[in-house]
Amino acid sequence: MLDIHLPHKLHGFWEFLLHLFTITVGLLIAVQIESFVEWRHHVHLVEKARVELRAEIEHNLKDLKDAQQGLKAWREQINNNLAVMKRIQENPNDAKAQQSTLSINFSSVSMSDTAWQTAQSTGALAYMPYEEAEQYSNIYQAQSVLMALEAKPLEDTSEILGLIAHYNWHDMDKKIVVPRKITAEQAGAVAEKLTHAQMHLLIGDLLLQECIENSQAYLENRKARTTFTGSVN
Repeated sequence: MLDIHLPHKLHGFWEFLLHLFTITVGLLIAVQIESFVEWRHHVHLVEKARVELRAEIEHNLKDLKDAQQGLKAWREQINNNLAVMKRIQENPNDAKAQQSTLSINFSSVSMSDTAWQTAQSTGALAYMPYEEAEQYSNIYQAQSVLMALEAKPLEDTSEILGLIAHYNWHDMDKKIVVPRKITAEQAGAVAEKLTHAQMHLLIGDLLLQECIENSQAYLENRKARTTFTGSVN
């Protein structure tokens, strides 16, 4: 708060103008100093947010790349299991298919968004250029969509395991061993759940590609591509 004190007695109009000018200049200087301090605070806030966001994005990118191998193995298992079920659907007497082992595993990825949440809560994003803030938003929005989708194939796996338990197939060392003949109807029911998982994992693969590309583009200071391809097999 600024305290302004006028002299006890002014001697003439020109002296009044001089004091008024002096007060005005003092107020302008005080406002400029306050604005400079606030500007420096905003600059420090943005610089700190950038450092933390970059470190978090680098860490998440490593986890995303590690998740690619687990997702690839998971998709291969689902595809192999689905192929077995389809063979049994077409020919329940296929001895080789009946003796096949079904692998039911899953993988997951965890990503941090602490720096992103902090940048939002402190208002640091508001002091960044629009293009920069938008790039951060795209990175974390894609990661959020990926994390939300992750529950879908896990639900599919749970339903598949539920059917296997219902049909009284045996679980041995985390692998499903078929001890008796599977009917075409049973194979069809499991195949349906496997197809759901297959599609959810395909979407997950595309989203994973997008997350990796967004993060890499940011770290390499380039524009991220927006087209991604994949197939169910």
